[in-house]
Amino acid sequence: MTLSKYIEYLTQKNISSEKCEAALSLMQDFETYLHSVGADARNITYDLVQNFVAQMIERRINTEQNFVYILYYGYYLNNFEIINAIMEIIDGGEMFPNLSKQLIAKFGQNFHDEIFTDVELPPLGTHPKKKPEIAKILVSRIIDKLGPEKSVQFFKTGLRDKYPQAYVKGHETFKKLQNVDELLKIKHQTLVENLTKCFNENSLFFTQPVTGEVLDFVKSDQSISAGIRKGDTIYMKKIPYMTNKVLEETDQRKRNYYVCHNPMIREAFLEEDQPIDPIFCNCSGGFMKNYWEAVLDCEVDVELLDSVMMGGKFCEFAIHLPSEIVEKTKNHPVV
Repeated sequence: MTLSKYIEYLTQKNISSEKCEAALSLMQDFETYLHSVGADARNITYDLVQNFVAQMIERRINTEQNFVYILYYGYYLNNFEIINAIMEIIDGGEMFPNLSKQLIAKFGQNFHDEIFTDVELPPLGTHPKKKPEIAKILVSRIIDKLGPEKSVQFFKTGLRDKYPQAYVKGHETFKKLQNVDELLKIKHQTLVENLTKCFNENSLFFTQPVTGEVLDFVKSDQSISAGIRKGDTIYMKKIPYMTNKVLEETDQRKRNYYVCHNPMIREAFLEEDQPIDPIFCNCSGGFMKNYWEAVLDCEVDVELLDSVMMGGKFCEFAIHLPSEIVEKTKNHPVV
């Protein structure tokens, strides 16, 4: 496979000529590196990608856009190792910087500087195995300073960026139906359809392969990534990070690793049963809070019910709804 074909692939995706030139230059560097270690496009592994990323950091070309070029290369080759390596960088790459910004915004520069004493923000592209030790120090200091209750409230706002475009469809659906139960059914149905498409095309759902077992698992439980309402509360569980592995893994630490989505701490599960205070798991609730507040156009409270960090099998949350949302649902039954 030649790089000219890769550029044709980018062109078909309406990538500008300027970006195609930048992508070509980077991938030529990648190709040179591969040849230097006796590899080529046919046998690129996760570790080879991570080693090249380390070189990018040293050269200070570790930009999100450059990582996107490599990700496209992974899709072009249909190489899951490249895709997973780069997705681990892009997905959640904003979390350490957002932690820093939020500490300053909520508690001031002096508080931030105390938390970050002798700790530097890891550069984008930092190997996943290096992130947990940094996260442990920062989270421990935050909890020591704020105490448990204030720490829960801090992390509940989340560390991920908001993605307004991703909330539009849900918002429009609820605005039309005024029924949160029907929205949850549609949300689950859409997830199943997306997984089915990945299964049929032998493509990844974000970073995870979709097997028949994964499809059956998700189809059988609407609470997975969607939710089931009981009274004024939606109960939901996050789809595992690598569901096919979760369904077959018997080693508890490995299973926890495959469940957890948090790139700041996930790798530590391979070494410890509870690598960080479970209070930190509340940051996942912030991701859901952003979604539901945008969809329902009102404030909601998201409560952490269980997580693998707490010894549970999955990460589970309760989304507490305002009474007016529940009333709208009761008053707008779907015929």
